[in-house]
Formats: sequence, structure tokens, C-alpha cells
Amino acid sequence: MTWDTQTIEQVLQRHDLKKAELLISRRLRASLSHQERALTLMIRARVRLFRGRVDDALDDIAHAEKLHPDLAALPSTLELRADCYFARFELASVGFADRADTLMALELYNTIQRIDPEYENLGWVFYQLGRISLTENRVDEAVQRFREALIAPTTMPKLTAFCYERLGFIAFYEQREAKRALSLLNRAVDTYPADEERGWLAQVHTLRSRVLRDMRQYHAALEAAQNALTISGRDNRLGMADALLSAAEILSEMEHGERDVIAYLQQFLQISKRPLGIDVTWSRVHEMLGDAYAKTGVHTAAISAYEAALKFNPYHPWGQSLSYRAAKSCYHAGYYDRVIEILCAVIRAAEADGESIQDYRVYSLLGNALFALERYTEAADAYTNALKLAPAHLETLSTLETYYQRALDKIGDAAK
Repeated sequence: MTWDTQTIEQVLQRHDLKKAELLISRRLRASLSHQERALTLMIRARVRLFRGRVDDALDDIAHAEKLHPDLAALPSTLELRADCYFARFELASVGFADRADTLMALELYNTIQRIDPEYENLGWVFYQLGRISLTENRVDEAVQRFREALIAPTTMPKLTAFCYERLGFIAFYEQREAKRALSLLNRAVDTYPADEERGWLAQVHTLRSRVLRDMRQYHAALEAAQNALTISGRDNRLGMADALLSAAEILSEMEHGERDVIAYLQQFLQISKRPLGIDVTWSRVHEMLGDAYAKTGVHTAAISAYEAALKFNPYHPWGQSLSYRAAKSCYHAGYYDRVIEILCAVIRAAEADGESIQDYRVYSLLGNALFALERYTEAADAYTNALKLAPAHLETLSTLETYYQRALDKIGDAAK
């Protein structure tokens, strides 16, 4: 390795990709032998892969192999090419990922095992094979690969932490073993080298926060989410957005956390790219915002949030509940016509699906809005439906009966 390439490698170890690209471009403009140029192109391919420019990285590899054909058979070249194919699969937009890329990566990783069973970075190969298995929902196979990666040789000191993080992810989301997941994620934090870039730890702490929340250790969960926020900083927008969402989810289950929920979610919306269409995450964010605004009495903001939640997920499994909450905020804001419009739409939608409303609160709230507009006959009908659905042990049953009687009284007064 020449002095120039050594300098570039040192810059890469500091994760200064822009400076590395600048040094590489300068070196490629110099007079180089075919071999030197090929090796420099291979370094640039790695940098471009790190920056998500996968097709450019593959072009560099192909160009390097033409200049220096012996490179093509090296395990390190096969590894880099396989990493590019798998990255292209992962980075593809939803609906555009091509399984041919993972198949190509799989073939290349398996080739490395076959031609060089003692390859110095075999641990990374097993790790990547495990990640491919996860994308295909082969969980047991993925676990086996990550365990093999833990004991295989590697040139990457941080690989041990990477493996523990993936095993923790599987333990939590696939095996539903929260305590074990937390232990594995703690190992990931403990084994991550102190001299490595800290941004990766943000996703580990965010995942820890979700595990701790599942274990109902809310204060520890919030601390983990805040650690993720501190580590992420403004440069890691994806990590920061994920940590903000996790913190808001935790606080939404804690008493008196509504104002902090609003603050975290507003930050999330500010730093996240607004989706063009349906997006479950953005729907969830606006649903939590609506609940927090409603609890703090800011009902006009709650209405907008609930409407946005339904817009971002028109097929929301709890759409009826969201509509009810929006109608309830409309009622508190004095928008009685809007309450009636929303709830009647909910009732019609249920009937169109061959179902009926089972929540007495829908008819009770409808009755209240109709009563407020002095539409007493319709209010009495709504209260009648509410009373039919209300549980016999309902604490507020007498209040509901009183409202019904008041509606009947108004009807009687009007008839006199």
C-alpha cells in the first residue's frame, strides 16, 4: 500500500467520507499504473457504498477488474461486490426491491466460504448472510449465522456489537423474549469499540428503549431514548427521528407527559420528510399528537391531528376509534355540526360493511351534539341507541338516562 492509499485509509477510519473522496479524486488524476489505479478504484467503491451510491460503486469495481483482472477472484473483491448488491436491495424504494440482488449477494458470499474457508473477514460474511436470511423471514437460520459470525475471524472490531444487536432485535420482535433481548442489546453497547463512530449506538439505544417500554420500565426506557437523541445529533436525522418517536411513545403511556409528547412529535415532523402517500408511521405520530392535544385541552389542534392520522392511513384498523376521538374534540370545540357529520359517516360506513356500531359512546356523543343544536327528537333516538348498547354496570348510566329524559322533556315542551 502506497503512502497516498494509506492516508486515504486513515481518513476512512475517521469516517470522513467527503475528504476521502477528495483524496481519491486527486490520486486518480495522477499518473498511476494499472494496478495502482485499480486499487484506488476499489477504495472509491467502498466509499461510494458507504454513501449509498451503490451503482457507482459497482461501476468502480468493474473498471478496477478490467485494469487488474486478478482482483476479480479475490475474496475481498467478492465481499465488496456482494455488499453492494445487498445494499442495493436494502436501499430500493418500497415495491422496487429486486430479489435478484439478494440472490447475487448470497451466491458471492457462499463463494467466499467455498474458496477461502479461512478468509480473514469471514465473520462479516456470516453476518451479512444472517441479514439476508432475516429479509426472507428465515429467523432460525439468521440466528445461526449471527452466532457463527461472533466466533469467526474478522477485520472489523465492531462486528461483535453488530451481531449482538441483530440477535437482540430477533429476541424482541421475533421471539418475544424482552428480558433476553435487553441482555443482548446491553452486550452490543458494551462491546462497541470506543474509537468507532457513535451514531450506530443511537439505533441500539432506541431499540433498548422499546424493549424497556415493553417491560413497563418506563423511566429506564425514556432514559435510553434520550441517550439515543444525544448520540444522534442533528447530522443523523433518521436516528434522531426514530429516537423522538420512541420517546413520544413512552411518554404517551406515562402520566402528565402530554406536553413533552407534543414537543417530541413536533420535532419529529420538522426533521422527517413528509410522505407523498399512505404512511403508517406518520399516521401513528398524528394519532399520538391528537391524543396529547386532546388531553391538554387544545381541541382544534387535536381535530387536525386526528384528521391527518386518518389521511395518512385511510385503512387504519382503529379508524372508528380515531373518528370518535376527532368528533369528541369537535364537540369540546363547539363544532356540533361537524360532530354529527363525522359520527353519521361512521355509522353509515359500518352499515355498508354489514356491521353495526357496538360502542355506546358513539351514539351518546351524537345525542349530545344533536341536543346542543336543539334537534331533540334525533337526540332522543341517539340516546335510545346508546342505552341499548351501554353496559348495565356503567357508572355513568344514570347520566345517560338523564340526558335521554331531558331530550324527551324538550320534545314534550315543544308539543305543548
